[in-house]
Amino acid sequence: MPRFKYRALDASGQMVIGFIDAPSNEAVAPELEKISYLPIEIADAADEARSSFRNPFARAPTSEGITGITEDLATLVKGGVTLDRALLILSETGTRPPVSRLMLELHRSISSGHSLAESVAGHPELFPRTYAKMVEAAELGGTLDETLRVVAHERRRGEQLRRRITSALTYPAFLTVAALGVLVFVLISIIPEFERALAGFQQEGEQANQFVFALSRSLRANADLFAVSGIVFLSVLFFASRSRALRGFFMRMLGRVPGIRRVVGHERTVVFCATLGTLTHSGVDITTALRLIHDLMRDRRSAEKVDKVVTSVRQGHRLSEALLETDLLPVYAVHMLRVGEESGQLHSAALRIAGFYEARLDRSLTRLTSILGPAIIILVSMLIAWLIISVITALLSVNELLL
Repeated sequence: MPRFKYRALDASGQMVIGFIDAPSNEAVAPELEKISYLPIEIADAADEARSSFRNPFARAPTSEGITGITEDLATLVKGGVTLDRALLILSETGTRPPVSRLMLELHRSISSGHSLAESVAGHPELFPRTYAKMVEAAELGGTLDETLRVVAHERRRGEQLRRRITSALTYPAFLTVAALGVLVFVLISIIPEFERALAGFQQEGEQANQFVFALSRSLRANADLFAVSGIVFLSVLFFASRSRALRGFFMRMLGRVPGIRRVVGHERTVVFCATLGTLTHSGVDITTALRLIHDLMRDRRSAEKVDKVVTSVRQGHRLSEALLETDLLPVYAVHMLRVGEESGQLHSAALRIAGFYEARLDRSLTRLTSILGPAIIILVSMLIAWLIISVITALLSVNELLL
């Protein structure tokens, strides 16, 4: 049923703002009159939500902001503050307007009779399905404060992991861009000077020299085209990064590179085990947890393997047995999960495995960065050396002709 936002006056003349479910806009006013409210304004809540958070020019709360308010909300609820009051406090004390608006929206939704899980599920662009499912299980089990604290902790760890991966990839990317810039500078600014100095002395048989000079002329003659092509390529890369299918294809290709395959595997293991441990600790059943993990897999092949695990678990097999039938996780991780299943501490075992492979991921990233950086420098240095040697060879040939 559609939801509508209303502004009305109550019996005492005070302004009231809230949400109500009704089949149409015309049906809202009679419902408000039944509770002695005088409607002033009625609007579709879905339209307002889209305008607030899906407007490309409107700022939305960041992932770090969502994590911060989750921690604050857990603290307030644990301190005995009611949920609606806690959200109102956060909306009034929020340091950033997007966060304050979000808290106010959640407060109004809860005040109209919806649960916190239903309220956050109404903002899927801000709260993932795992977040809403854990909150739902916590509300049913009466452990909302503890669950929110666990959610905030895992989100914080995930954000730190993403920052480490980004930082590890930033250095090689910077070296690549800088090296390409130096190479282009040599071809545009230095090689033409040598070409003018050697005009009239070049021999037809010197294929390397002819190729270098032709490459320099082509780059200078089509500088605008290359610049536009570079901008288009970066734009396509940016928009492609927002597509799950293309991200999955990119991750699948990276997974085939020997040096990066281990990094991708460790990252997948950390995501799987950390999410599994957090969800099961919050009271979510294994089948539902696996379905939510399916949405977190970065490539289609891994998602299909999770589907096979879900099918096997639903048929009565243990999780560890189902995982052994696929190569989704390392064998060591699967055996550790089996120990957790047998001892009834699956969530603790999964979180320990996530921490173990997170440390291995850090070491793999450090090793990869230490190899990629020098390799890129050596490769570009060899290219520039080849250009210079080709030109120097031509100069020596000219000297021999003059002598």
